[in-house]
Amino acid sequence: MPKPMQNKPKEKLGNLCQLISTLDSIRAFRRVDPEPVKESFQRVKSGELTQMWKTIRHDVEKIVYLPIEIPGLPNLMRLVALLKLLTPILSILMMLVLASHSPYAKLFPSALRETFGHWATVPIMVSLFSVALISYITLDQTIRRRVIKYERNHSEKFSRGRERIKNTIEKLVVKLAEELKRHREDPNRYKMELFYKYEGLKVIKESRGRIVKRKYSIYTVICAVEPDR
Repeated sequence: MPKPMQNKPKEKLGNLCQLISTLDSIRAFRRVDPEPVKESFQRVKSGELTQMWKTIRHDVEKIVYLPIEIPGLPNLMRLVALLKLLTPILSILMMLVLASHSPYAKLFPSALRETFGHWATVPIMVSLFSVALISYITLDQTIRRRVIKYERNHSEKFSRGRERIKNTIEKLVVKLAEELKRHREDPNRYKMELFYKYEGLKVIKESRGRIVKRKYSIYTVICAVEPDR
């Protein structure tokens, strides 16, 4: 019995860190399912945090569901979802076709060799897989570019909502600091990677990527508080 009780403070602290990270991602226009965010607020079992969620719920949903408001984008998203499902299937079929023409083909069941053993199937499957993969990558990038362009052209539309999300994050940081002190936990055990800097958080690392450089930084942060000893 003592162990579950001991784990509860750590679970609460972990949940607060997850909330901060998720809301920061949404503020940076990264899309996540808002339902788990709501559940995370509820798990803390705090009337104060429940009110925080009510304050920003509309803003979160507005950002998350933005792509479906852009003309023509929902159809592209459905096509990308189909290609995302189809591409790995075609990849498996292509590997079966290639394997059927390898020196180890005799190890396969005769039905498999008869189905994929004809040489004409090789260029067909390679072509289908290549087209599906290239189409998926191209459409995915097209969607991303159109969303980014829409966000830039309508930045004022989201400015107030993003500011409310920022204010909520900073309130969560205060809550995190209080819990760390109350339970005498080491802040270094609760690191977060964020897109923005916030009051009450200490940046211990800033990165733009090692090989492929990003246009933006990722900040590794901890709560700027020393727990009571």
